Amino acid sequence: MRATKGRGVLTGVVSAAVVAAGLGWAAPAFATPAGLETVTQTAAESSADKSALASCPTGKVVTGGGGFLTAGSSAAGRVGLDRLEPLANGTGFIATMREAGPVNFAGDWGLQTLAQCATAPAGYQVVATTGAVGTEYVTASCGTKKVIGMGGRINSGLGDVVLDQVVPSFDLTSVTVRAVAVQGTSPAGWSATSIAVCATAPAGLERVVVTGAGASDPSDTHLKACPPGKGLYSAGADINAGNGQVLLTAINITGGNTVRVRADEDADGFAGSWSLSGYGICGS
Repeated sequence: MRATKGRGVLTGVVSAAVVAAGLGWAAPAFATPAGLETVTQTAAESSADKSALASCPTGKVVTGGGGFLTAGSSAAGRVGLDRLEPLANGTGFIATMREAGPVNFAGDWGLQTLAQCATAPAGYQVVATTGAVGTEYVTASCGTKKVIGMGGRINSGLGDVVLDQVVPSFDLTSVTVRAVAVQGTSPAGWSATSIAVCATAPAGLERVVVTGAGASDPSDTHLKACPPGKGLYSAGADINAGNGQVLLTAINITGGNTVRVRADEDADGFAGSWSLSGYGICGS
């Protein structure tokens, strides 16, 4: 169990919507899915675990989102995402990042959260499934509907357990998350929640994937765009064979249609070969 500075006490930011275009990002050159826009919120830099909530504008619902360590921080490999959650009432997306492992990071670092917001599609529903205590893999199903969004949450992990995987199934009927214990920790009493955003088969729905080659690199970054004319409902990622020594530090969405993911080896590195995959759900 690591030192308790900042443990269990989150620095949080909750605000009204800030549209991506207002932050200088280029707005997508298409209007599909209907009403699609990216909203962001940033938690101020500090040396503490933190959350930020990006809220959708009135009249729109969240379809997905992400979170990432802000640029310029030296905390890569010392912090990891443990919450990527589209809210059950559809009003926004919250991300939480924690200092991970048995030793705290002394420097300041920041977190930015993104929400993908759109006009509510037919059959819109957010489904959450929580696994038994200590269960690594948890799946949430949309039943007869299709997955348009994904998310996951670690409950009572407190930086000793982080998200390793948030992945939609190949047929877009379910979302699976994986929780992993960080090297050097012995957590107990934690659980994982998988979250699926569901709808009645929106037009042009498809899953896109990018996977890097296995290696033992300090960090890995990948991006994948939706096919021309389609926009991005949501984004996810999967660390393959990281064994709790590789931390997810970014699930980002740019231009309304591109997934960007990043993972970093922990403070003492990892000798094994690992890879990172990014996932997107696109629609028209």
